[in-house]
This record gives sequence, structure tokens and C-alpha cells, in this order.
Amino acid sequence: MTPIQRALPLVNQVYEHLRAAILSGELRPGEKIVETKLAAELAVSRSPVREAMRLLTNDQLLVEQGGALHVFVPTIEDFHELSDLRLAIEPAAAALAARRFEQIDDEHLQANLEATEACLASGDRHGIVPLNNQFHQSIWLCGGNSRFVRIMENVSALIQYYGALVLDINNQQTNILQEHGEIYTALKAGDETAARDAMYRHILKDLQVIERFVAKYGGTILNFPYFVPSQGK
Repeated sequence: MTPIQRALPLVNQVYEHLRAAILSGELRPGEKIVETKLAAELAVSRSPVREAMRLLTNDQLLVEQGGALHVFVPTIEDFHELSDLRLAIEPAAAALAARRFEQIDDEHLQANLEATEACLASGDRHGIVPLNNQFHQSIWLCGGNSRFVRIMENVSALIQYYGALVLDINNQQTNILQEHGEIYTALKAGDETAARDAMYRHILKDLQVIERFVAKYGGTILNFPYFVPSQGK
């Protein structure tokens, strides 16, 4: 890890740095996080590291185990729970967004689709995961249901984690632009049913990718980023 550059508040920088390291697999699933070691590696005091670790625990990317913090370990059971949540809420949020879409400035969604297209054209696959998250967040907000937003924001980091995992399993192949385009078209048309269905199909495809992977290789732990499944937990 490279030392933190002091431009933004240190806590924010350390948080973003560690979050990126977890999402990329640089910090491995199950790896013990040692506050003093991280502070030395990042050339900062322990205080911002401690606060960043607290924020990452809230994101569920760090978990307490045996009195210490460890990087979250993705499992097929956890992914099923997350998928169940998303399939219950996000299609409903998309339907609400379609109902309200005439009242909403949709420039941010258009810009997101354009940025996604540019990433795909340039081969910048690393940019796709955050753009995907931003697209979905925009729809949660467009739907106008604050409780939906709070629930989904609570698992937003995990959605990004598993999104990166799905991309890697698929060897970076994705139909995300087409699928997001279908959702956007339904939203713009104010078609609640089409928006709900397009969102449901989109989320279901990620679940199918993981299930095919597990069916082929077995195991319950999804080891990121190399995806060599462990047998059992």
C-alpha cells in the first residue's frame, strides 16, 4: 500500500483506500486487519485508521471475529440472502421510479449510461462496478421511498463486492449496458411493469452467474478475486 496523500480528511482517505483494497481483493477475505500495521503502511496515525475500520464494519466489509476485525468472507448463502433482498426491493423501487420519472431530472442516468458505454469501449472494466452501483442508487432515490433507500444503502458495499465477483467469474464479459438501457427505457416511458420486470431480470442474472459457478466447482466460500472455491466454510 502507498502512503496516504493529505488532501481530503484523513479518515475519508483511509476509508476509501481500505474499501478499494477490499473490493479489489488486495485485502483478502478472512484477512485479519491490524490497526498498527495499517497505520504504519499508510503513514498515518492510528486514529483515522480506527475510524475507517469502524466505517467499514458498518459497511459489513469488515467483521468481528475472535476479538479482532477480519475482511468479510463471501459465501453462496450470503449471496442468496442479498439477492433475495434485492429482488424484493429493487424491482419495486424501479416501478416507483417509473411512476415518478416525469418529475425527475434524468441527466444523471443518461450520463451514467454514457460513462458505462465509454468504459466498455475502452476496456476499463474497473470502472464498471462503481458505475453500476451509481445507476442502481439513482433508481432507489428516484423511487422516492426513503425506507427502500436506507435498506439498500446498508448493503451497497456488499453489492459492489459481489458485482466485481460476478464480473470476474464471467471473465469481464457483461451485458450491463443493454440491461441498464432496458431499465432506463422503461423508466422514461413511465412503464412501471416493464421497469419492474427489467430490474428483476437484471438482478437475477447475477444470481444465475454465481449459482452456475458453484454448481461447477462446489464449495460454499467464494474466494475473491481468484475464485477457487473452498470446500465448506
